[in-house]
Amino acid sequence: MDVKQSWGFISISLGVISLLWGMVSLSGMVGQEHVFTEMGSFLTMTGSDLYNNTYAENILAAERHKNFVVLLVGITMAIIGSLLMKNRLFK
Repeated sequence: MDVKQSWGFISISLGVISLLWGMVSLSGMVGQEHVFTEMGSFLTMTGSDLYNNTYAENILAAERHKNFVVLLVGITMAIIGSLLMKNRLFK
């Protein structure tokens, strides 16, 4: 293996790990969204002023954005790694 192929393998490995991490995080957000919804409805019923409805939406939007960035980085690294493995990049 030359240097390009070894860096390609490392890039593909990191890309796949990033993709797996992003997918697990996004699937875990479904449960997290359910918990925030239940917590919000409970606090609304009790009349608490500590909880704002947009608070949960803002937290979920920030987490979703982070997970999409992780997915995009994983896809990019996997593509660059596959190009390096095939010696099609930096000829």
